[in-house]
Amino acid sequence: MRGSAVISVFRVPRDEVPREHLPRGARPITLAGSAFVAVAFVSYEPGSVLTYEELLVAVPVLDRGAVAVSVPQIWVDSEASRQGGRELWAIPKQLARFGAGSSIAAVAVKSLLPLPGRWRFAGPIAQHLDGRDVRARAVMSGRYRLAEAAWLVPAGGPLGYLTGRTPLVSVAMDDMRLTFGQGS
Repeated sequence: MRGSAVISVFRVPRDEVPREHLPRGARPITLAGSAFVAVAFVSYEPGSVLTYEELLVAVPVLDRGAVAVSVPQIWVDSEASRQGGRELWAIPKQLARFGAGSSIAAVAVKSLLPLPGRWRFAGPIAQHLDGRDVRARAVMSGRYRLAEAAWLVPAGGPLGYLTGRTPLVSVAMDDMRLTFGQGS
């Protein structure tokens, strides 16, 4: 997959972190009673298997004694992406419309400082959906810029636990490449 993204990391009290899609035995990694939750708006562009947009929440977890990432909440504007994510990787994708009037979230981004080079992150993804645990490996790379991101999150919406919170750090990502593969 190819595209661009805006990613912000929030500090959230441990009890407010969504857990319904964690595999058995996995738990969010916490520090002083808080977890760190990444929220990303991603645009998958031509050159990808599918072109679509998504909004997701990612949480670092301890799974089988190792650090992994779990995606407890995610919305896409593509039925093919929703179906594939659920069937292949147990990612709980739901359909949504993005843009003006979104009931989930909106983000305004101001780029600040480009980071040198191309950055690459790789690691396990741990998911639970429809009674099955799925583990995969993801590799993401791209060119990053530090950014200011202002998220507008309706208090009564599915991301209401982020209402009024300011990101600890935000980045904008260009020339993003993402691959998923089976793993354990």
